[in-house]
Amino acid sequence: MRNYRFTRHWFDKHIPDWEKTLGSLKNKKINVLDIGVFEGKTTIWILEELLQNPASRVTAIDPFENTFEGIFSTKDNKETYYKNIKESAKENQIVTIGDISYFDALNKLNYENRDKFDFIHVDGSHSASYVLANAVLSWNLLKEGGIMILDDYEWDYFEEKYNNPRVAIDSFLESYQSQIEIIYKHYQVAIKKVIRKVPRIPRDDKTVD
Repeated sequence: MRNYRFTRHWFDKHIPDWEKTLGSLKNKKINVLDIGVFEGKTTIWILEELLQNPASRVTAIDPFENTFEGIFSTKDNKETYYKNIKESAKENQIVTIGDISYFDALNKLNYENRDKFDFIHVDGSHSASYVLANAVLSWNLLKEGGIMILDDYEWDYFEEKYNNPRVAIDSFLESYQSQIEIIYKHYQVAIKKVIRKVPRIPRDDKTVD
């Protein structure tokens, strides 16, 4: 057992679903995007369980600032994260971007148009507008047939319904439904990118634009 340090264990309850949903990726050469890493517990699971192929890579994004909208301090999570990554002995398979995902990092990845991902985990900001931005910006980076897992669908800390992640995730699922196959939906939502042909809108030749 490696000497990891974690103060929160939110991810543990999701492991059975992840094993079932992502197990087929284990021995393949894959590219993974992990948005919102905190102390790296999910990232470590990805490194240990999914990155069995030495050519596989994970890109992690986190600004390492006080997050979770001020619910609690995360000032020590950056140091803890990097210690855990070092402990994994897989530092050569991960690139960590210390920027805000929806402002800088995802825009840059889209602009560079270099990497497409087999799996994307979206667990950054918990405010609805930023959850939606993360989902939309990262969707273009997901390969056809790739899997995305969006966290905190049932998270309801904010009093205002429109601020919680559910509103953003539902909006995203509805807007992109022609490209989405839902794998499961409970506290997390797992989806597969399946591009379908969009029916053409009948055009009246007599209509003048």
